[in-house]
Amino acid sequence: MNVFTDLAILAARPIATEPGFIVRPIATLFGWLVNFVFNLVYAIGPVNSLGITIIIVTILFRAALLPTSIKAQKSMRRMQEIKPELDKIKEKYGNTKDPEKVKKMNAEQSALMAKHDANPLKGCLPMLLQMPLFIGFNFVLQQAFLYIARLREVYYDLAVAIMRVPDYINIFIPPGLTIEQHRALPAEHANALRLLPNSILDNNMEAARLYEAGLTIQDALAQVGETIDIAIPEQFARVINRFTADNWAWLQTQIDPYYWAEIGRLNDYRRGMESFLGLSMIEPGGWAWPGILISILVGLTMFVASWVGQQRMAGVAQDDKAKMQQRMMLVIMPVVFGFMTVTFPAGLGLFWITGQIFQATTDVILLKRSGTPIKLPFLKNKSEE
Repeated sequence: MNVFTDLAILAARPIATEPGFIVRPIATLFGWLVNFVFNLVYAIGPVNSLGITIIIVTILFRAALLPTSIKAQKSMRRMQEIKPELDKIKEKYGNTKDPEKVKKMNAEQSALMAKHDANPLKGCLPMLLQMPLFIGFNFVLQQAFLYIARLREVYYDLAVAIMRVPDYINIFIPPGLTIEQHRALPAEHANALRLLPNSILDNNMEAARLYEAGLTIQDALAQVGETIDIAIPEQFARVINRFTADNWAWLQTQIDPYYWAEIGRLNDYRRGMESFLGLSMIEPGGWAWPGILISILVGLTMFVASWVGQQRMAGVAQDDKAKMQQRMMLVIMPVVFGFMTVTFPAGLGLFWITGQIFQATTDVILLKRSGTPIKLPFLKNKSEE
């Protein structure tokens, strides 16, 4: 008997474990909102539902944060305006380490900032508020079928359809192989044992050992932590949720066309909901085309949004060091975020792209209303020619 048959799960991408106590409430709240918006979008049309949902939810959150963002930018501008006066106070006390003088210096600087309603922490507030959204959205996309009811239904139906295939377990867990042989299987196979999270793998192995020692499956499972059983549709859905396009293509070669007819129909339906403009929103974009386009657009839109945001500081005197730091951040941050999103679900990249476009658009509107000219990157204004 194959000891993995009832207990071990093999998947194409690592099965995400349950969120921690800090992330769980964020993911739950975010998941509820995503599910609500998804149902509205789905009612109009199921195709591209997840991508359109991501765009709408991002705009809603950005709109809610807009007043805070505007206040933060005003505070940053005022900080730049009073920087010469803050530097004068600092020069007045020099590099003193006298506690009393340091206290007086801090008090004068605080009074100056209060007078001009400037606070350096306000500039960081929008980014700090976005981080929980970023984390929550990431987890929701990693386990979209757990939070979006219609996706959960189609994954359950897919699990049931696959379980109708005779000896389906042997497709995912080829009998007679050692763990090392399982791990050596090609990546496109839907049974790469090495991709199990260590915690789940260890629990599965321990439960299998207890089962072979004479315990019933129920008693064995009761003595270990989280495990997954592919004989249970709800748990099997957690496995097929992690399949990539290559895994589904490989799986089709392993299943009789008679059974694949229903599986293929459900899989096309699932792919239509999860994709946006042909890209899966729950899979990482990766380095290959067209997935890499997500990361390129993340970097490009972040660069544009940052550049436009800097135009709101026009007219404020800055020393060469501050200007150099701004130019470095203008290039470095988009590159860093672009590289980061290669390994994240593509939907998270869409979330960031939409947010940056929203930010750049609102900044352009505010600049136009204030009469501030917008200087395009790498181009000279007429006054500079």
